Amino acid sequence: MTTIHYPVKGRKLNEVITQETLDLLLAQWSEWQQGPGVIGRLNLHSCWGTASVLDRKYQGETIQIVATQMRIARRLYDRTKNPKWRMLANGMASHILYLQDDCGGFIHSSAEFEPTFDTRGCPIHFFFPIIALCEYYEWEYADASIKALIPDAIERHYQYMIKEIWQIGCGNPYKNYRPLPFPGWCGVTNQDLVATGALALCMKVFGRKEQYETYGKPVLDYYLSDEYYYEQIGLFERGDGQNFAERTVYYDIILEMLELLYQVTGEQRLREVYDNVTGHLFDALFVGEDGLTYLARGAITDREDKSKVYGWEYGAIAFNGYPSLITHMQHYLDRHPNDQKQAQLESLKDTLAAYVFADGTIPMGIFNPNPLFTVAETPDSGSWISFVMDVLGEDWQDPRPIKIPAIHRHHKNFTWKQNGRYWAIEEDGARKYGGFTRYVAGITVGDELPIVGNFDLLSHADVTEIIQ
Repeated sequence: MTTIHYPVKGRKLNEVITQETLDLLLAQWSEWQQGPGVIGRLNLHSCWGTASVLDRKYQGETIQIVATQMRIARRLYDRTKNPKWRMLANGMASHILYLQDDCGGFIHSSAEFEPTFDTRGCPIHFFFPIIALCEYYEWEYADASIKALIPDAIERHYQYMIKEIWQIGCGNPYKNYRPLPFPGWCGVTNQDLVATGALALCMKVFGRKEQYETYGKPVLDYYLSDEYYYEQIGLFERGDGQNFAERTVYYDIILEMLELLYQVTGEQRLREVYDNVTGHLFDALFVGEDGLTYLARGAITDREDKSKVYGWEYGAIAFNGYPSLITHMQHYLDRHPNDQKQAQLESLKDTLAAYVFADGTIPMGIFNPNPLFTVAETPDSGSWISFVMDVLGEDWQDPRPIKIPAIHRHHKNFTWKQNGRYWAIEEDGARKYGGFTRYVAGITVGDELPIVGNFDLLSHADVTEIIQ
């Protein structure tokens, strides 16, 4: 048995990102696959510390991550022409259509509040599947019978959104406002930009220009105004709290949407905002007590003048957002070379390398008061896999079947154990939760037995991991 202490300082990304890393990540998808286009998961929210889904015994799908997962499936088929990846992409697109309710909205669209079988949720959950359907529709290998159903699904969703979601505030200070006192879907930056990006993509793919100009562009214009966007510091107001700038991890989503909108509309101001926001991400870098470089959780802005940052929050970092943020930061430096910033980014890449676990995964969160978010593991939504592919460049090949090592991962008084399709979370040596990956309701609480078999396999570990 091997024992590894984390973070492992001195490692470089090209040392820990190999073909085997990609093999392991896709093998984990296979272990958690619960249907032709469904990858199960633990729907934990490390940024806000929400883990209540475990007590609801649900470890199944949530629809908004399908867009990034389907991109991986398509990318795999584009490179390898292995029919299993095309079948997976087709299954994901088909399943999105299956999850559309008769009203036009989607079920299973509430993330950490799953399972939801009605159409509860918020714009980011409702519109990411629309982005996924648009991207699939444009894919040259898309199944014609699935494509034929997408335009109607888009229209029914649009009609439902306008009737039930448009201008309804989802948080303070606009909670339960109807309508919002400005053009927006819910009043939260990252969410409303996803809705705007989806409408722009629908305009590009299906020619739905009027919908974008009515419910997309006015929203974009408002969020790029000084009401929400603080150009001097490259930050957005979040919108569901007082004096509350968007947390660092959400700039992954914001920057993705700004790039999408730029690609669709060609508006130069979008590229300028993208560059300004990305350039200011370097302001969030700090060196921790361990000597490694991290991105702060978020900025603390001045209550009277929100264009000024007077401090940073450092706790409860959503570490699984680092791959995408690093990608955006590198794209920025590719266009705007800066030796000092490049050196800072290389240090951040070293931090990411220091936390790559033996099974190829990375922590969901670090510096969180609840150790659960550091030790627990769930199939990647696609952003880390995409990053691994990018680092490997032209060298990655069709992932081969591989056995994932049995893991015992310790942090403070919590332990994560996984062996094949069985997993457990222990607190102070006692099993708190357990599960069987293939079953959506396969979570057990306390000493309950799994739905099949037993947890005896978890007594064995190939690798013991200790997170400092």
